[in-house]
Amino acid sequence: MRSFWLLTGEALGDAIRRRVVGGVAIAAALSLAMLESCTGCTPSVHVNGEVRELAELRGAFGFTTFLVLGLWGIALAGVLASDHLRSALDDGSATLSLARPVPRDTFALARLAGVMGVVAAAGGLVLGAAAVLLASRSGLPLGPAALAAAGCALGALTVAALAMTASLALPRVATVLLVLGGVGVVALANGVAPFAESAGWLGAVDAYGPPLASTLALALAPWLEAVRIPGDGVRVTARLVAWAIGATLALVFAFRRVELGR
Repeated sequence: MRSFWLLTGEALGDAIRRRVVGGVAIAAALSLAMLESCTGCTPSVHVNGEVRELAELRGAFGFTTFLVLGLWGIALAGVLASDHLRSALDDGSATLSLARPVPRDTFALARLAGVMGVVAAAGGLVLGAAAVLLASRSGLPLGPAALAAAGCALGALTVAALAMTASLALPRVATVLLVLGGVGVVALANGVAPFAESAGWLGAVDAYGPPLASTLALALAPWLEAVRIPGDGVRVTARLVAWAIGATLALVFAFRRVELGR
């Protein structure tokens, strides 16, 4: 256990030193600035030529904002994980660590934990600030935001583990494109399939894929007054938990089969 925490500290340090983290910090700062500006705007807006009080739209605004920020955090986890394990293999640091000796499972999980540490810091800051601003300025309850943040963490773990697994066989650019495309397709399926009578392959993705957007949407459903989101939040969350466990196990299994020193 001690070796796991030591390796996690090293992995977290490696993740923080990467240049992409500077971009993440800038994106988080811009997100907070835009959110602060939007939640502090005038109390009325124009919708289809009619003036409506912002109070009527606060639920939909908060729902959309938090959902988008949550999906941003999930995609961020996949992008950061796309080469965090692969780079350790390429520069030889993995070989040195495993010569101590350290179990392969411990090393792979520590690299995953390092990515999740960065994602937790960035995502926690952005989602926490969003929840506080929406609660203080729009009167939206914090409970749904907390549940959605937990769903975001599960989704981030799932995507990060799958991205690390894919990075053992694919170059970084291909892995990043796979992450962004995969998150986008799953979010589209989660948004379209529940409301469509015949969703085709999107329905299959929604039914069997990781419910990244569905988990967030069902958690945030109390913020919506006029729209009912179909689905059982407990079952959807349980499916995402299963995906997170399966993705982590897939990473461990794939890393066991990697030939070191090549």
